[in-house]
Amino acid sequence: MSKLSDVNLNDFSEQELQKLIHQSKKQIKKLKTKKVAVVNSKDPDVIAVANALRELAKSKKVPPAEALSAVAKNLRIAMTPNRKSRSETPVKYRHPEDENKTWKGFGKRPLWLAEALQKGHKLEEFKV
Repeated sequence: MSKLSDVNLNDFSEQELQKLIHQSKKQIKKLKTKKVAVVNSKDPDVIAVANALRELAKSKKVPPAEALSAVAKNLRIAMTPNRKSRSETPVKYRHPEDENKTWKGFGKRPLWLAEALQKGHKLEEFKV
């Protein structure tokens, strides 16, 4: 800081001051980028936290992912984006003899339905 206090800004022209401002902003950006880049998976602090989390998971007998999720919830950090849950689609087609054989009308037709249609049955016969 002593270097900066020795500088007299009155000695600079407007162009030189603009250049100094530009260089200062550039340097500040580099320093900020450098700060962010320090925290990564090889950072000793990150390794220590990961090891502590592994030990916690081991002592609680839960998977490390569950322990990490609990920590994230405590920090109020979302691990995954919040999504609306899909509503359950009702069954549209049912086998006439076996109630357990159903189809919701999406994806590939089940074998029991495909075979019945090949035998000449109509899709409407199986509608619920």
